[in-house]
Amino acid sequence: MQRGFRLLTLGLIVLVTGCSEGTTGNDLPEKINLETNFKTRLEQKRYDWRHQVGQVQIVKRQYFEITDNYKGITLDQFKHQNRYVVKGTVLNLQKIKWLSPQPETKLTLKVDQVISGNKGLKGKQVYLNFPGGFGRERDVYAQTTNPDNEIFYQIPNAPIPEIGSKIICGLLSDEHHTNSQLDQLYLSDVEHTFWVKKNGQYELNNPAFKRVKRDLAIFQLTKKFNRDNISK
Repeated sequence: MQRGFRLLTLGLIVLVTGCSEGTTGNDLPEKINLETNFKTRLEQKRYDWRHQVGQVQIVKRQYFEITDNYKGITLDQFKHQNRYVVKGTVLNLQKIKWLSPQPETKLTLKVDQVISGNKGLKGKQVYLNFPGGFGRERDVYAQTTNPDNEIFYQIPNAPIPEIGSKIICGLLSDEHHTNSQLDQLYLSDVEHTFWVKKNGQYELNNPAFKRVKRDLAIFQLTKKFNRDNISK
């Protein structure tokens, strides 16, 4: 009788353990499906955005060189100058029609990590104006024969990041913006303190930095973002 009881108990343990392992295993495909669907949606949005841009004339100009007196910035200075320093994912880009005197694009950012500032922002989506985007010829050219012709203008020192990009940036309180559709935050100094992850490493988004001496403090900060846990 005791032997039979022990066998019954063992059978219950095996049954319970098996059910537990089965539940855990079933979670994995669901997680994979969610991640796959998320990536698919980003790819579709990226395709749609590229298609929109491809329908109009793209205006590109040579970027301006970084001035000789620019010394860069340290992490402490970067934190002090911004309400938030965040790591995030670009979820979407949308046309703002029309915004003068300079075209801008609505950028949806999902905050993946708050490096500095209120940690409650983590996981939230914020809507920001990024310089450059759809506009009219009159917004870019002093003289034009087709002032209302739609164009796409990209700020040479601040290329618009791709949908799906991983970025690091500073955010300030938006006290003066009148567009009620946007959150009360805005991007800080995208020409000097905006990083985009490429090939597994964060890089300064401004192409002009490729022609600058590497001893500036801003490059030390870039190394810190790529080396320390603050950017992971």
